[in-house]
Amino acid sequence: MIFKNNFQISSWMKRRTSFSNTIFILLFLAGLVNCDILYAQHPNRKKIDSLLRQLPNASGNNKVDILNSLSEEYWWFPHPFPDSILLYSRQAQTESYKNNYTSGIARSILHLGVGEMYHRNYPEAEKYLRQSISIAGPVHDEKSIAWANLYLGYILYLKNEYKNAEAAFDIASPFFEKEHEEEGKGRLCAYKSVLYMAMGEYGKAFEYCRTSLEVRKKMDDHVCIVAAYNNFGNLYKAAGDYETALAYYHQSQQYANDNKIDWNVGEQLGSIFCSLKKYDSSFYYLFISLAKHPENPDLWLSLSQTYLARKEYDSSLRISLILIDKYRKSDDKVHLTATLIDAARALEGKHNNMSALAFASDGLGIANRANARQSRVELYQLLSEIYFNFGKIDSAYAYLNEYSVLKDSVLTKKFLSRLNLYENEAEVQIKQAQLDLLDKDNKIKKAQLGQQSLMNAILVGSLIALILLGAIIFRNILLKRNNDKLQAKRQLAELQQKASEFRMETLRAQMNPHFIFNSLNSINRFILQSDKSQASEYLIKFSRLVRLILQNSQMALIPLAAEIESLQLYLELESIRFNNRFEYVLDVDKQIEVDFIKVPPLLIQPFVENAIWHGLMHKGDKGQLYIQIYSENGYLFLTVRDNGIGRKQASEEADKKSTRYHSMGLKLTEERIDLLRQTRDRKSKVTINDLVNTDGSSAGTEVVVKIPSIYD
Repeated sequence: MIFKNNFQISSWMKRRTSFSNTIFILLFLAGLVNCDILYAQHPNRKKIDSLLRQLPNASGNNKVDILNSLSEEYWWFPHPFPDSILLYSRQAQTESYKNNYTSGIARSILHLGVGEMYHRNYPEAEKYLRQSISIAGPVHDEKSIAWANLYLGYILYLKNEYKNAEAAFDIASPFFEKEHEEEGKGRLCAYKSVLYMAMGEYGKAFEYCRTSLEVRKKMDDHVCIVAAYNNFGNLYKAAGDYETALAYYHQSQQYANDNKIDWNVGEQLGSIFCSLKKYDSSFYYLFISLAKHPENPDLWLSLSQTYLARKEYDSSLRISLILIDKYRKSDDKVHLTATLIDAARALEGKHNNMSALAFASDGLGIANRANARQSRVELYQLLSEIYFNFGKIDSAYAYLNEYSVLKDSVLTKKFLSRLNLYENEAEVQIKQAQLDLLDKDNKIKKAQLGQQSLMNAILVGSLIALILLGAIIFRNILLKRNNDKLQAKRQLAELQQKASEFRMETLRAQMNPHFIFNSLNSINRFILQSDKSQASEYLIKFSRLVRLILQNSQMALIPLAAEIESLQLYLELESIRFNNRFEYVLDVDKQIEVDFIKVPPLLIQPFVENAIWHGLMHKGDKGQLYIQIYSENGYLFLTVRDNGIGRKQASEEADKKSTRYHSMGLKLTEERIDLLRQTRDRKSKVTINDLVNTDGSSAGTEVVVKIPSIYD
């Protein structure tokens, strides 16, 4: 126990939080705040009561099975009960040995391992799980083998034995697939997501996290749906995108609140706000969480790190020293490494360099054995500072060199990780759009078939009526048939209109990954050619631009103001990358209501990109780019004019290269405008003009896009 009772926690928090927050926490501890939270599906009280009623009259293997089932009921999220797990599993173990019931023995020992795992007694848990696997193997108890390997894999992950953890998960996976055991499959995917995130394989981590969420939605398991959203937040946090991580954490908490699940993301929010340097918010969420879960060491670790970030070294060190002992006993090397780093930093901040060196060296040994690259970066930097404080310049320089080399590698990996996550999300969006389009297309075909069946029925009915009624009603039947045909044509035209709109949605979804790919090529070149500070500034602006693109791509039409905002940010990025080799003017008619008029997203950017890359990039002197937006006679005109080398010379330049570049963005944009012409206004068009000087030489290129002014 880190602190003995809730009173001590409250009095300690009072020194750190505002008066209003302290009052809330004290009321919470006194039980006066009504949180109206329900527990989730487990433990299932009805099932437990039923098993307890059966237990007194049970004997033999049946009694063992009942005891094991009781133990298993206390496994599950959000609040496992390890003492209850151990109580019933020990009874089951005793009865199993009496009856020589091998499967019962294997299963009871598996439960003992799970109970010890939830007690964070990982060495003991690992021993039980391996024993369960060895007993279950000869009797081919595949279920016990699968579940034991599942939990063993998680413990091996905590020990930084990533490859062994992956092997254990791979053993468990076939059973869950074969038996369609969704509970095991969902948990396995969640654990694999955490493992691959630690290994830096963010693409795999994203896919397993998404699969886990799909499985839980299929099961209608609200608790694990909450956990899946939380895992997405952890993914983006590890990749360095704190804003997106924060959004997922809030989504996780909101889903829990909506479904009355006792769930708390205080540790995650506290850690994120610490990374964002919003320390008051970090303390606020951590203290509230600690009031509910004072025995959770991960919360104390985040609190220690927030104190450390605030340079309150004594408070951070007191917590770290307690946690180091706790994590060593549980053999949790993942959190032990982080705590050793915190303790070393706090000691270095207090100018106790000798002790700081001991903790940092211990942490580096663990990090090196696990190849924990991020931890090694932090430790190399810290050791360099410590040796510098000692005056040992050679050692300080050696560690600084190690830090610089590995930091560049880690930053590149984090950047590629964010790219990987964005690409995965974009692919999911495209696949979903395609599925939606296919579904709608099937509905169209079904409607057409139904309509054809109706027509056939009408024809048959008309013929029968013609025979029965004769010439008297012949004229009325013909009129009815003509009216039906006209109605069918109108309905078919409406269905074709919908199909065009669905195709427009797919093209719009394809523009998103295309634009991100082109922009990332730009940032890659810039990083290779420029210094780190400018690259960092460029990356920040690029992240803002990607966020705008992802937001805008959800809609068929966006306000012109939003399109102008993203275009302005894109121009700033390209101007920086080309070292201000061109000037640009963005001229928007003041009479245009930019907040109300609507345009398709990413409509102007491909033409601007083409002007820069093919017109201005090859120009010897400084280029000029003029973008004009104005309204006339109910139409919106978008003009992009450059004084570049012109289309003819640009084509000649392209022919000199071994591989010609074909602009996917221009092609997609022209298709979108063509669909716009079909669905809204046939006068929409794109006109490209070659500009010439008085002597006949090229003066650049002008692109004029004409679309209807849309306000819906």
